[in-house]
Amino acid sequence: MAAVLQGCDREPALNWHEVQMKDAGLQASFPCEPDVAQRKVDFGMEQGAVTVNMMGCDAIDSTYAVSHWLLDDVRQADDALSFWEAAVLTKLNAVDSNEGKSGAPFVPAGAMELPRSIRATVQGVGPSGWTVTTHGVWFARKEGRKARIYHAVIYAPAPQHKVASQFFKSLVLQNE
Repeated sequence: MAAVLQGCDREPALNWHEVQMKDAGLQASFPCEPDVAQRKVDFGMEQGAVTVNMMGCDAIDSTYAVSHWLLDDVRQADDALSFWEAAVLTKLNAVDSNEGKSGAPFVPAGAMELPRSIRATVQGVGPSGWTVTTHGVWFARKEGRKARIYHAVIYAPAPQHKVASQFFKSLVLQNE
């Protein structure tokens, strides 16, 4: 009986592999083969709609994604992070753990030190009416007078703090 109960505590095995996002200067590890897409998004900033490049996949019962776009004015990078966070986190409740507190700084090596470079885990009701847990990080990197704005996220039916930490630790900015 003890062996059966021990098996219940284990998280499903994920097959992680590194992916180079050359257009973003970023390396990430995904637990599945990611697809790529582009979409125009208006975050409510003066810049209007921007082209957001995305890479993501579904593994077991969760979605993993990394998105990025280029902001014309590096001085607005913190505001851009704030607008993107608001678009994702509105009306959701924080679900913290030892692995990451909502609002804790998240600044990978090579990223800009900005107040809105954060990690957050929140839970709420998704568009289909099901409970969804969102693990996310937002950060930016200076590219000349511009800034590349990044967001990595896991959407899951329940908190997956350890898996989220593994995913976020795999985000490595490459030298330009």
